[in-house]
Amino acid sequence: VVVDPDNLNIPEFLESQSSVHFRDLRAAKFSWDALPSGVATVGAITTADAAGIIKLANVHIVRLQDNSGIIVFINMSHYLVDGVGLFGFVNRWAEVCRWKRRGSAANDLPACHYIFERSSLLDKMPEDRKALNDPTLELITTTGPLVRWLAWVSPKTRGMLLSKAFSFMSVVGHTFHFSTSRLASLRASVQGYLPSDVRLSDNDILTALLSMVIAQSQAECKRDSASASYLSSLASYLFPSMYAPDSSFVTQIVIDTRPRLNGQSAPAYAGNAILTHCLVNSMESLTSGITEQALAPIAKSVRQLVNGVDSQIIGQYVDTLHKDLLRFMCPATYAFTKTTMLVSNQSRFPIYQADFGDGIPTWVSSVRALFPNFSSIKPAPPSTGGYVVYISMTEQNMAKLLQNRFWMSTNDMLY
Repeated sequence: VVVDPDNLNIPEFLESQSSVHFRDLRAAKFSWDALPSGVATVGAITTADAAGIIKLANVHIVRLQDNSGIIVFINMSHYLVDGVGLFGFVNRWAEVCRWKRRGSAANDLPACHYIFERSSLLDKMPEDRKALNDPTLELITTTGPLVRWLAWVSPKTRGMLLSKAFSFMSVVGHTFHFSTSRLASLRASVQGYLPSDVRLSDNDILTALLSMVIAQSQAECKRDSASASYLSSLASYLFPSMYAPDSSFVTQIVIDTRPRLNGQSAPAYAGNAILTHCLVNSMESLTSGITEQALAPIAKSVRQLVNGVDSQIIGQYVDTLHKDLLRFMCPATYAFTKTTMLVSNQSRFPIYQADFGDGIPTWVSSVRALFPNFSSIKPAPPSTGGYVVYISMTEQNMAKLLQNRFWMSTNDMLY
């Protein structure tokens, strides 16, 4: 991060008053439809504001009717931080507010240090390297005219183009709650089909389940589209990767590298320290029907992939990206040629620790819609327990997902 003292990027900070009461939000389970209009001041893609400036941070404070509560919308660009950095900032801001509201002296505020210098991570990487698996290598090295053009244009132009592209896709989001007891029961059932030395985590089960249900919804939509009309048949001929049945499905798993690099404490480096590692399963194994037995080998492969990412893999990943500086755009176009999904497990983030002086948040959520075939796993509020899974897909794919009986039996759809 380079700071220009003569041209500071001042965060956008807005305040507004709403006629919506907190009790109405709670009754609606904090559905996006119940939120005051305009809460989210930016979308999923980093774009320039009306003045042509990309703000690195956007904050909107909404005071609810009769002072019944507040909504805090916070966005920080992925150009600057990942989830660790975002919640590090939010919790530090909350800590400072609590400190000031107590009337404590500013000089007595405990120091908090965050690092943006990449050498703090690079120095932890060993000299030895391990080869990346083929799908991961393909994800970050497959270039073409579109990749090179998007990497060449300015961030403002790129953000505008990607934002427009996603706006034509009719992307919708839904949020689901997995209770602790229901997920434990599912994990125990799946575990019964594996050797005793293979121990599955909640992440393994949820990632495997997401892979299967999203793969099935995509496959069903492709079959429907290919046979719907003459125009669809023509489109399937011109763009086979978007309509033709695929033999494999790629699950992109976001992994935090910090705990895998010796000596690197989790909150110290606040920049982007994540990588995306890919898992390939045959489409047949994912779409033949979801059962506990069918989930077992998929969950096992997730466990093996995640366990296999070490400092040598991370070093090879970084080296591969640095060989061609345009490769940072490769993952953005990958979904145009592959049947895939991305899952980000954020359940260890301190999401419910941000106490500004009146207690922790009652509910934390993503924006209404991100981009197609994205999913995240967040902790549910402490009073509820379990996990909140967010899925963003096209309307057609989401309709198929909501018809999947096994998926809907494992959770409660919140909104």
